[in-house]
Amino acid sequence: MRQIGHRAAGALLALALVAAGVAACSASDDGSGPAGPPTPTVSFDPAQSSHYFPPANARPGKTPLIVIVPGGGWTSADPTGLTGLATWLAQRGAAVVTVTYRTSSDGAYFPVPAQDVACGVADAVARSRGAGVDVGEVTIVGHSAGAQLAAVVALTPDAFGTGCADPPVAPDRLVGLAGPYDVAHLGALASDLLGPGRHTAAQVDAANPVTLATQRPQLPVLLIHGTADTTVPATSTEQLAAALTAGGHPVTTDYPNGVGHQSVYSAPVAGPLIAAWLGLTG
Repeated sequence: MRQIGHRAAGALLALALVAAGVAACSASDDGSGPAGPPTPTVSFDPAQSSHYFPPANARPGKTPLIVIVPGGGWTSADPTGLTGLATWLAQRGAAVVTVTYRTSSDGAYFPVPAQDVACGVADAVARSRGAGVDVGEVTIVGHSAGAQLAAVVALTPDAFGTGCADPPVAPDRLVGLAGPYDVAHLGALASDLLGPGRHTAAQVDAANPVTLATQRPQLPVLLIHGTADTTVPATSTEQLAAALTAGGHPVTTDYPNGVGHQSVYSAPVAGPLIAAWLGLTG
């Protein structure tokens, strides 16, 4: 898979969001958008593209599983930078798996990236059980573009998990880190997620966590967004939090002071917030 670094992708995302302003992505009023995404140029196997971090300090009973999804502006999905957070959470007793997914660099457009994420969650559960873990609650954590994908998978899991090699899994909890959630206001950046050309309202809505906020109201959500994020504005998280709350979800928000777009997923920032929310102990 062709990838670019998180910082470069973050810079591209910032430029696109600034350029887009409040312009909605182009939707075809007559419903005559593209029939579907083109076939990706590469195949995908979640078992070969994820990394497993076994839980330390094994405790009796079920073990929480955390699946972490990287960002990259829907043009890359390199999970390497998530190793520190994954290790930190595994040291607190969770089984952790970092996953990746195909992006526009692979000729893959929504819903393919969400399907890959859903299959990554299913594979993470199967892999953990194969390692002898009695899997308890499954939490999906996403950063930036990965937060948008994690959100749609957690809110509408039945739409994405049917083609996986392992039985589909509906995440029990969702954590979003600095996500650009409102797909209807991505402007030109929508082409990296949805593909080139015009997009129907139905296509946009299916990828938009804000539109989907009424789904699975029993799903608890933690949203984290740094106050110093100049790539994705914190208003993105505020908007999703309001929509989810109105939809009946139990929502917790945290806006760490002085934290930027890349540091929000670091172990010192996200680790304690996620651990406290999940009840993990050192």
